[in-house]
Amino acid sequence: MFTSTKKGIRQQAIRKIALPGSAVLALLIGVAVYVIDRDWASALFLLPVAAFQPDTSALFGPLGQVLPSFLHAYAFSLLLILALGHSRNARRNGALTWFAIASCLEFLQATYFHDLLSAPATPAAAAVATSVQSYVLNGQFDPGDVVASGLGCAAAFAISSVLEVTR
Repeated sequence: MFTSTKKGIRQQAIRKIALPGSAVLALLIGVAVYVIDRDWASALFLLPVAAFQPDTSALFGPLGQVLPSFLHAYAFSLLLILALGHSRNARRNGALTWFAIASCLEFLQATYFHDLLSAPATPAAAAVATSVQSYVLNGQFDPGDVVASGLGCAAAFAISSVLEVTR
């Protein structure tokens, strides 16, 4: 009896650590792609230190083009799922919500929005335009990123279903 209780406590601890831990690991690997393989001037969080960037490498190779989309969608979906609760609806809604957000952010990088934000803005739209202008104008729409985000959200749903955290 003592052994089964100890085993149950260990399994419960693993479940409570595995999901947030895998989300944090995915975020760290996604950030590593930007730090190691990408131009720092293209990443908003690295722009202030872009002048200090060493030579980039191709550590992640062609996979580095879509890996951040997959990993960030996985991590943020999983964190959203954990915040929403432990039901099947929470897992589904968390994954779908983050896929919608990631898709919208990717579609904002389409040529249409480049042209729209390059045009002179009206004073009312100027505040909104300046807040997203850098992201939209420096990014490029890639359908592969939408697919990678979808796969990341699906992976978060699947992993959270398998390793469902019990309260």
